Amino acid sequence: MFITLRQFLRRFHHDEQGAALVEVAIVTPFVLLLSAGVFEFSNIFNTRLLLEAGVEDASRYMARCSSDWDTCSGLATNLAVNGAVQGGSARVTGWTAAQVKIRKAQSVPAIDATTGTELYLSSTGTVVVVEVSTAYPYPTLGLWSYLGFGALTLSVFHQERVLGW
Repeated sequence: MFITLRQFLRRFHHDEQGAALVEVAIVTPFVLLLSAGVFEFSNIFNTRLLLEAGVEDASRYMARCSSDWDTCSGLATNLAVNGAVQGGSARVTGWTAAQVKIRKAQSVPAIDATTGTELYLSSTGTVVVVEVSTAYPYPTLGLWSYLGFGALTLSVFHQERVLGW
């Protein structure tokens, strides 16, 4: 009986036909994990790019809007989230207007008070810079949550000088 078992095992020792199958069985889980990680990262990156595009559009709109601040900021917020000043469909699922913040980042005098030198070309006495920002909690981490990573918040902001129409 032991002789038969030894002959059977010797046959596998000299035969390498199953080696490729074993190698594939060992490597496949790692390749799948790597592929899933790349896919998840590309989804996160795509979401960040959509958020960035919305914030840039809103800040450009605020830089050119000549109506009152509240009206312009409401329209710009809708532009950021939905891609249109009025109506539109959401750029990113779950991104709401409440997550978009619009503020005057700084207000600088256009003319130096002591020398009278024009520092910035402006139709008013001050130059205002508007900042549009958002913080979006990424909802589905998928593979990341299995690896022990915590919640992911994508934060984006953009600044533009207010020019008016």
